[in-house]
Amino acid sequence: MNLLLIKVTIIPAVIALVTLAIRKWGNKIGGLIGSMPWTAGPILLFFILEQGKEFGIHSIQGVMTGILALISFCLSYSAFSRKLSWLPTLLLAYVIYTITALLFNYLQLDLLVSYPLVIVSVLLALRFFPKPTGQVTGTRRLPFDIPIRMTVATVFVLVITGLASVLGPNWSGILTPFPIMTSVLAIFSHTLQGSNAAITTLRGLVIGLLGFTTFLFLQAFLLPEFSVALSFGLAFIVNTFINVVASRVW
Repeated sequence: MNLLLIKVTIIPAVIALVTLAIRKWGNKIGGLIGSMPWTAGPILLFFILEQGKEFGIHSIQGVMTGILALISFCLSYSAFSRKLSWLPTLLLAYVIYTITALLFNYLQLDLLVSYPLVIVSVLLALRFFPKPTGQVTGTRRLPFDIPIRMTVATVFVLVITGLASVLGPNWSGILTPFPIMTSVLAIFSHTLQGSNAAITTLRGLVIGLLGFTTFLFLQAFLLPEFSVALSFGLAFIVNTFINVVASRVW
């Protein structure tokens, strides 16, 4: 099957299913579900199919940098959302995301250093994460939010994978966890249900980064030894197990 056809059919279908799951199980579990590698996994797969397995493996270090920046995005959006509407909150969070990404890219950390750094950063983020000031209020939904989420995620995947050969593995990896789906989740929960909903959703997403990061980290060791299908399958099982345990701890 043509890869472009897969991108414009599989990705929006997955995003739609994830959105429906979030609606069914609420903001915290929704954040955990949203943190699974629904977008990053396919992007890494397309890197491998279009640029080669070595390109995909080398992009993983960049992904770790991107995850550190994603943590800063979630923290800053949650903090600013208490006082600001979604647009200035989003813009400020993007600025902090960019600064974090540039800083850690400049440091050029080794994968065996950046992975534990991400895990420690997640734990610290959860320790100091803003707490909701009350119950989540409102259950309003826009009739067209699912198509928006599907379109945004699909366009992002097309752009990142299309520019991969120009960006190279490092920056392609850094941009892989760019908070596209995270932004959509934050904006809709913030706008329709208030700051408490956005904070709860983003905290759930940060909890899920323990598994998400491990999924991608494992690819650096599984892909050289096994097929893509087996590597992704084994790591996805580990990712799911970590998420289940983390959801019970936090």
